[in-house]
Amino acid sequence: MKRFLVKTGITIASLLVLAYGLDWRITSRLRHSDARMFDTYNSISNSSLKCNTLIMGSSRGQVQYSPAIIDSITGLNSYNISVDGRCIDAEVTMYNFYLRHCPKPKLIIQNVDWGTLLMSNGYEREQYLPYLRNDKALYNEIKDRESYTWADHYLPLIRYAGYHETIKEGLGWSNKLVHPGNIEKGYIATDMQWNGDVFQTIDTIDFAVNPEALVIFERYLEKCKDDGIQVILVFAPIYIGVTEKMGSAADSMFACYQQLADRYRYPILNYTYDSLSLDTLNFYNASHLNRHGAEQFSTKLAHDLKNLLK
Repeated sequence: MKRFLVKTGITIASLLVLAYGLDWRITSRLRHSDARMFDTYNSISNSSLKCNTLIMGSSRGQVQYSPAIIDSITGLNSYNISVDGRCIDAEVTMYNFYLRHCPKPKLIIQNVDWGTLLMSNGYEREQYLPYLRNDKALYNEIKDRESYTWADHYLPLIRYAGYHETIKEGLGWSNKLVHPGNIEKGYIATDMQWNGDVFQTIDTIDFAVNPEALVIFERYLEKCKDDGIQVILVFAPIYIGVTEKMGSAADSMFACYQQLADRYRYPILNYTYDSLSLDTLNFYNASHLNRHGAEQFSTKLAHDLKNLLK
């Protein structure tokens, strides 16, 4: 019996050593991966970004705001920490992660639109995995929202279960994750041309506010105000057909954000009806500018920011 217990103990200990070793290997490589879903978290954690301005948003922030153009005109030093496919909950999680690693910014350029005040749907949930075990604050912030358990935080490898491509990326066996290769200070230029197939299938576009998301957004704006951080809300250009399909919902959206801006005394820049919105040459789909449109928009925004900040 004693021999059995000893052998069992040795087996369990060996498996734990192996599990911790594999966890360390996978996590270490992922923390240096330039895959799109990990790049910004890794840039924040590994580089301790020294910037005075942050650009925040969803994919519309990520592919439409060029820090290089904005900085060249305004003299700012900006970085784009937008989160693809996510809403304000994930954007604020990224911002809180940034504050734990880097000096607080002086200015935040916050993209807002019809999807900002919703809650994220779990898209690319694995973006948190390399930091979930060692960052208690991150775990506490997202555990309920992203359905993580105590085992994901405390035990090795558990959190990677089911994410085969992420595991392969961490072991150096595969690079099937998206690696744009052209990420510039968080901005990803997109050279695709107009495709309106999905847009044509949509009859109406609504604007809705999730109560939990609204609370997160207001707490974030209030914290920025308390920290002395200037926030500028921006409606980036969107294909005019989207605004037309929104109808009166567009007016409700503008009114909602205007009310929030007034409450916290933050300015709004609205490019919804800018001339860029009229030409599909500037877009690769109805809600995202391509490189051509993004560079024009970033230039316009930069000049307006320069005048506003004076």
